[in-house]
Formats: sequence, structure tokens, C-alpha cells
Amino acid sequence: MTAHASALGLLATAPSPLWFLDRSAGEVTLVLMSVAMILGIVRSAVPTAYPVSVEGAHANIALLTLGFAGLHVLASVLDPFARLGPVDVFVPFVSAYRGTWLGLGVASGYLYGVSVIVSWPARRLPRPVWIWLHRTMYAAWVLAIMHSLGTGSDVQNQVFLLLNVSAVACVLAVFLAVRVAEGVRQLPLVWSAAGLVAILVVLALTAWAVNGPLQSGWARSSGTPPDLLRSP
Repeated sequence: MTAHASALGLLATAPSPLWFLDRSAGEVTLVLMSVAMILGIVRSAVPTAYPVSVEGAHANIALLTLGFAGLHVLASVLDPFARLGPVDVFVPFVSAYRGTWLGLGVASGYLYGVSVIVSWPARRLPRPVWIWLHRTMYAAWVLAIMHSLGTGSDVQNQVFLLLNVSAVACVLAVFLAVRVAEGVRQLPLVWSAAGLVAILVVLALTAWAVNGPLQSGWARSSGTPPDLLRSP
């Protein structure tokens, strides 16, 4: 009876399955966003390389990213652990649960939505306008990385870190190897500066992660409500 009661106690205090769904859907969203970024960079820099297949994969994965992002938002609202409501997930920087880092995720979602909406179902804006609006995906991706590390409860998990580091490394490598290398031929100063900025952004993210989310005590300093700090 004692073992049975202990098992029931663990089940009662264990996180809801929605908590795991929320975290998993969020990480899948980040990975898919990174893949969409890579395909978009390749499509833009080398438009003659398999244009139909690359463009199709880029568009479909971008839409699939929105689907998992929606699942991530829905699970976070339905899960009772963090006590998030519609206002928390649609209005940035107002949540009592890690408000700054959750707010970055909300902002990322809006920026990413803009980059997809201006391209679907067809590009109807003048190309220069479309290009700059579509480039909001870069900002959305950076904010998504910060949201993932700042809000995520799995930030020190080896699999989580491997996925995030791989996503950042792959996007940076493709951007430098394809986008910058191709652009240097036409606007060497502009694209050299873009490559330098990309490297500095990744270095800044790394320094912040090492000295912030990867440090012990981040759950408290990130803005977790005190009563949730005692929860398993």
C-alpha cells in the first residue's frame, strides 16, 4: 500500500502531458524554422538550383512550421502548469511566467507570420517591398532561439542543446557559404558586412546563453513565479 500510495503521489505531482507536448512542439517549430531558413537562403542565392523542388520544400516547411507553432501555443494555454492564458501568448511581455523570454517568442511568431503571409498564396507586393518584409524571418529566427533558451525548461538537456546548436550552426554555415559568397560578387562591402553581422549575432547569442540560461539559478532569474519554482 505504501508503494502504491507513493506512485499515486508521483503521478499527482508529475507535469501534465500537455507540458511535454508544449515543449516538444516548440523545439520542432524551431528546427523546422531553421530548415525553412536554409532552403530560403539557398533558393535566393542560387535561384537556378532545382528552383521548383527547393521553392516547394521551402514553402511547405514554412507552412508546417506555422502548424507546429500553433500546436505549441495551444498546448501552452491548455496546460495548467504555467497558467498561461490567451493574453499571455498573443500580447508580448505581459506574462507573469518568464515574461521577457515568452514575449520574445510572441514577437518571433508575429515576425515569422509576416514573412509567410507576404508570400502566400502569391507574391502580390512589389519585389523590393516583398524582399525586405520576407527578411523579417531572420529576426524571427533569432528571437525564437532566445525564446527557446530563455523560456525552455530543457535548456541544459543534451538533446535540446544539440538540436539548438545544430540549428544555429547550420543556418550560419549556409548563410556564409551560400548567401554571402554569392552576394560578394555584386556588392562585396554590403555582403561582407552582412556576414560579419551574422557571426557577431551568433557569438552574442552564445555568450548570452553560456552566462544566462545555462547557468544554475536561471529558472529564478528568468522570471518564474516563486510557487512554480518548488514544482517538480
